[in-house]
Amino acid sequence: MSYTILGKKVLNEYIALGVYGAVGAATYLAMSGGDKTKKETTAPVLNSSSDEEAAFLQNFINDLEHADKAQAKH
Repeated sequence: MSYTILGKKVLNEYIALGVYGAVGAATYLAMSGGDKTKKETTAPVLNSSSDEEAAFLQNFINDLEHADKAQAKH
């Protein structure tokens, strides 16, 4: 069996292969992902009411980061 597309006969096999190719290409493009470069992380915004509180939060964050780095080495 065949179909007439734009005045030409096209066999079912060619239509099926075209659909498979289109689905495969769409899947490949969807799975390829976006930008592969690592995005730069920004420092968290510290909303503190005093300088003492800001210093405490900064020290706390630094302590956690150093602990994570020490754990990653093991």
